[in-house]
Amino acid sequence: MSERKQRIFTWWAITMLSIYGFSLIFLIHMLPPPSATWSAARIAAFYTEHHASIELGAAICSWTAGFLVPFGVVVGLQMYRLEKGKGKPVWSILTVCGGSLSSIFLVFPPVFFGAAAFTPGRAPEITAAVHEIGVLSLITTDEWFIFLWIPVVVICLTPNAVVHSPFPRWFGYFSAWAALIFEAGAFAFMTRTGPFAWNGLLAMWLPFAIFGLWMILMSAMILKALRLQSQVADDALIPAA
Repeated sequence: MSERKQRIFTWWAITMLSIYGFSLIFLIHMLPPPSATWSAARIAAFYTEHHASIELGAAICSWTAGFLVPFGVVVGLQMYRLEKGKGKPVWSILTVCGGSLSSIFLVFPPVFFGAAAFTPGRAPEITAAVHEIGVLSLITTDEWFIFLWIPVVVICLTPNAVVHSPFPRWFGYFSAWAALIFEAGAFAFMTRTGPFAWNGLLAMWLPFAIFGLWMILMSAMILKALRLQSQVADDALIPAA
């Protein structure tokens, strides 16, 4: 894939991520989600009050939730530059698979939120159950993102002489720390209050903030590397005097 196509894929992913995040925050009202201590009646009232915006947000998120698919392809291709000639490109392949699989857990939560808002007059207990499935599937599935991140850690920390790589060593340490932080999401199954609740610091706020920062940094480094790689390719086409 040419550098131009990789830039298109990267910007495609950035645009989809931005729209997805905007919809999740301002249309579905799930960042942060309502407290896990809310009663079924209060949750049903929330979905009745916001059902139009939640349904619109669910539709938009369904269109844009796959942003990690093109992004994972670009990251995998950049890894392949470093793995080429060193045996099977297992880390590159794992990254592409990780991006694809992680997208599943980004598209399902909006589907559940949209389903909860779809029939405002149903029994509150049913709406509350669908809502809980949506929030928990968004918060507790963070662990799948490690299949995108662990290969980045390995590539960043492996010495390599390939020029214009978007994988500096410091980013490997950052990615390892991010992957570790994401493991806290599963604790949201065990408590309704505190830092490990689904709207708590360690289960929701910190992982989401780190994910956003990781995407920004990785995108910026990939775009810079692609620009430099493109310049090298253009220079190689210029005939010698």
